[in-house]
Amino acid sequence: MKVLLINIFRSQRELGGDYQRVLAPMPPITLAYLVAALESADIDVEVYDDSLAAGDEAELERCLKRVCPDVVGLSLVTATMAGTPRIVESIRKHVPGARIVAGNLHAEVFKDALLRQGMVDVVVIGEGEITFVELVRALERGSPSLDGIQGLSFLEGGRVVTTPPRPRIADLDSLPFPAWHKFPMERYRILSFARVKDPGILILGSRGCPFNCSYCSLRVMGNVRRKRSAVNIADECEHVYEKFGILQPSFVDPIFPLGKKEGLDYAAELIRRGLHKRQVWITETRTDLVDLELLQALRESGLRRLMFGFEAGDAEELDTLHKGASLDHAIKAVEMCRKAGIETVGFFMLGVPGASRESMQRNIQFAKTLDLDFAKYTVFTPYPGTPLYEQLLSEGKLLAPEDWKRYTTYPCNDVPPVYVPDGFTAQEIIALQARAHLSFYLRPKMIVRQLFQLRTLSFADISDALRTIAAVALQKGVGASTQSSISG
Repeated sequence: MKVLLINIFRSQRELGGDYQRVLAPMPPITLAYLVAALESADIDVEVYDDSLAAGDEAELERCLKRVCPDVVGLSLVTATMAGTPRIVESIRKHVPGARIVAGNLHAEVFKDALLRQGMVDVVVIGEGEITFVELVRALERGSPSLDGIQGLSFLEGGRVVTTPPRPRIADLDSLPFPAWHKFPMERYRILSFARVKDPGILILGSRGCPFNCSYCSLRVMGNVRRKRSAVNIADECEHVYEKFGILQPSFVDPIFPLGKKEGLDYAAELIRRGLHKRQVWITETRTDLVDLELLQALRESGLRRLMFGFEAGDAEELDTLHKGASLDHAIKAVEMCRKAGIETVGFFMLGVPGASRESMQRNIQFAKTLDLDFAKYTVFTPYPGTPLYEQLLSEGKLLAPEDWKRYTTYPCNDVPPVYVPDGFTAQEIIALQARAHLSFYLRPKMIVRQLFQLRTLSFADISDALRTIAAVALQKGVGASTQSSISG
């Protein structure tokens, strides 16, 4: 039985709006883990990355006809759902006998609709490595029913059947390393704000998160955090260095490390192996989980850049987001990073429910006050599967809630946001995002820092980015009240 996994492409214009030029194809780690699980079970599996082909229909057709898969796996997330109907239509046309199996959060949340509409044949709920292998084996045997497999939804007799949930994978060290040998690694690149050295790769240190931020859609991994051992993660870092020449592993975890001991153990393991002399690494964590001793150890082990989801510089907005960490935590964390010699990246959201022009101005100013090395301002987007999505949907405040292309953190006039806070227009929010970036980066100290100290961005990169955001900021129709609210 042959399996084909497809990484779905979505128009860069729709996904990145006026910022599309700064986007880059990222290595699809979810599919890489799934490929590794299938290969370990001796299942014939191929991968087609639709994003690398920019959605070229002829390329997709050639791949489908060449592989002639019995099963096609799709990872469905809301951000790329707008590109899914095209993929499904092509599969049904060129390999009509193939079973379409979907997984990931969007598939889980909308499983009934996807199954009844005939978009997919089976939905994998939760982690897919074990469930998908069992499903393929059952289809290979011609099993009359899938009832005996945990963690599935499918149509049977016209009704949606959902089997009992599969327990989370407790021992993440038992999973094989992502099967990057199946991917054209030379064609992927880590985004500029997260890139210190090339080539880079994504790495996963844990699954699940014990925090309950109201905007986060990572619940598919559960609220109980399961972590890999320091030895196992370091083994993977050595593996990708030796096989692919990877110089920068980049953690995709929302929090790594979680706690001082975990961080110190990992740093010690990297230093023991001498990996800190061969690779640098970056990660994301919370501002209330770091201290100077930990940061100094992480810096010695090769950590060069630390990302923080500050999300807001306004206490009331932080409460809305159920963030937990305070503004004081943010100030202290950045100060300690600076002492430890670690560069900082801050993530902020504009347009959260209840936001005012004054609170968004505080967000914009806070990034400058912190003196971050990079700041990324996204437009708040209530993704399905999050508490804020459910709240805003029930209140009727989502604009065209099933128009999946509008679920983007970089909206533009062609693709407006799916949610706009009370008292604002979509165009005001779009302009505020551009002006936030302009306000942060168009400062002499930041231009000097990017060109001569960090050297992550070239002069051409900075010039191009500034022209882009300046053009958006000066779009026709932006009100004077918006302009005055972001001054300074």
